[in-house]
Amino acid sequence: MTCLSTIRRVLQWMFWTISIALVVLLFASWVISIYVDGVEGLLTPHGIRWMCSSIVSNFTSVPLAQIILGLMALSVLRESGIFLTLRGHVSLKQKRALQITGVFVLIILCLFSLLLLLPNAVLLSAFGTYSHSAFSKGMYGLMACLAIFIGNVYGYTSGKLVSTLDFLRAHTAIFSTVANCFIFLFLASQFVGCLHFTGILSLLGDNDGIGLFVLKILLYGVPLLLYVVLAFLQNAFNPHFSHSGR
Repeated sequence: MTCLSTIRRVLQWMFWTISIALVVLLFASWVISIYVDGVEGLLTPHGIRWMCSSIVSNFTSVPLAQIILGLMALSVLRESGIFLTLRGHVSLKQKRALQITGVFVLIILCLFSLLLLLPNAVLLSAFGTYSHSAFSKGMYGLMACLAIFIGNVYGYTSGKLVSTLDFLRAHTAIFSTVANCFIFLFLASQFVGCLHFTGILSLLGDNDGIGLFVLKILLYGVPLLLYVVLAFLQNAFNPHFSHSGR
């Protein structure tokens, strides 16, 4: 439980750090814009107009669809109980469920191999390459859907997911734990958007946008990763924590 408390404290620290950094940026950008050309102040008339009109656009810069789809995949895998087989002591029912799931996955992989390897493969680009093909563009979605499929098949064959309600809850059970992460993502998106608007990063030499890209990974990815770890740890320490647990 010490690990759970540590993660919660880290998340609280990150929340206040991002909030304070956003407030500091408001005033710092205003002061710097007075003395440095090329820096936009957030508290200037132009900056205030931009902030009021960019709240939603800043938030939409976060890959929310990819995050939600990935969380659904993790949720159904966790609720199916397939991760528990990694601990060993697999029962006969679990072993049978793994075998059935493996057969279905093998069939799907063979079908996709045919769609990629046959002449005039439909998932390749017009030039017959993987680059810029339907397969490469949809790789993340295909992997997420495959994980969801694996979780559903294993959950059903192992007896973990039986009713329609079980299947529906399995896809969303993890959201009760990670819901607060969307507050982090909202605050972080506003901070990143405001920082980009002010032009302060360009003043620091980040003209190619690498610094902004790294900042997005840290501010978007780290809280999300911590919340996912928190969800799995809570499920491990308290097996009845899951909404769909049996």
